[in-house]
Formats: sequence, structure tokens, C-alpha cells
Amino acid sequence: MLILITKKIFDWFNAKWINGKVHVTSIVQQCDLGENVRVSKHSYCYNTKVGAYSYFSGYNLIVNSNIGKFCSVGLYVSICPGKHPTSTFVSTSPVFYSLNKPTFSSYQAFKEAGSVEIGHDVWIGSNAVILDDIKIGHGAIIAAGSIVSRDVEPYTIVGGVPAKFIKKRFSDEVITKLLNSKWWDKSDDWLKENYESMQNIDKFLKIIQNNN
Repeated sequence: MLILITKKIFDWFNAKWINGKVHVTSIVQQCDLGENVRVSKHSYCYNTKVGAYSYFSGYNLIVNSNIGKFCSVGLYVSICPGKHPTSTFVSTSPVFYSLNKPTFSSYQAFKEAGSVEIGHDVWIGSNAVILDDIKIGHGAIIAAGSIVSRDVEPYTIVGGVPAKFIKKRFSDEVITKLLNSKWWDKSDDWLKENYESMQNIDKFLKIIQNNN
């Protein structure tokens, strides 16, 4: 009886996912999703490429983005949410510059969307907003609730509104070694064999040095 109930729960859970990647409550359009990517419930993903093993926790907006491998995106994160004019134009309302209906405009007078570039192994905390035309480097961490309006360097932690530098995750020397290792491009077999080294930076650096 217990086995039957467990199987039903398992089947119900699996039925909630499309191809094991996209929750049935989410919308994914014109996207390229890598292996083992998860787009959780009530999310919208458009014109975006996502690398292997990255996941979105749910209630996410992801537009016009290129997102690397092994990225962790928290609840209610918005990436490239769009733009409005802040000067010159009298109004910020799109009815005066957009062709999207309803509109008074006969032509597209303002670029409403940019793009976002996010590196590998980036962690974005819940409720963060990554504004259009931003680049986030490999290994960066974005604190929960932050609004990112400037580029973020690799392996840098930022937070706040607007997001500001908090600290680097490692020394410049270690960051250079991590970037040169390009561990995110290693095979699944290599990662499985060396997963314990990923839990300790010193052990990882020794393995990388020995491999060279």
C-alpha cells in the first residue's frame, strides 16, 4: 500500500513538469534550455539561453538573457524586466512611444528592452532585480532584494538598492585560477569524480594544479 501511494505521489510530481524542465504553470518561449535546467512554477522565460544545471526557484521573469551553467536563481527574481524613458520624454507611459497596443504612437520611438549576460555559477538571491543591459561575471553573488543597475565583476558579492560592492569571494589570485580552470566546462564524469573537491577551495586548487 505504501509503495502504491509513494508511486502516485511520484507520478503526480513528474506530471507537473514538461520534459522534466519546465513547471506546467510556467511559460517558456523561444528559449534554449541546457541539460538538467529547471524553470519552477509561475515563471515566464522569453528569448533566453540557459546553461546546464541552472535553476529558477519560481515566480521568475527572465527575458532576453544569456545565462551560464550552474546558476541558482531565487524566488521572485526578475532579469531584464524592460525599460521606460526617464528624461526628454514627457511621460514614461508606453502609449506615447510603443507600437504595442493600446498606443497613440505610429512608430516605435523608444527601445523598451535590452539584454542581460550572466556568467557561470552565479547565485541570485530572492526578490532581486537585474536591470536591462547588465553583465554579471562568473561566480558572482547577488544579495536578496538587490536591484542591480551596474555590471558585476566575477566572484564579487553585491547587495542593496542600488546594488553595491560588498566584498570579493576570494583573493584576486584565487579568482584568476578559478576563471582559468573553467571548471563549468568539465564533463559530468569529471565533476562526479571530483565533487568533494568542489566543497573545499584549497583541495580544488590542488587538483587543478596537478592536472596542469
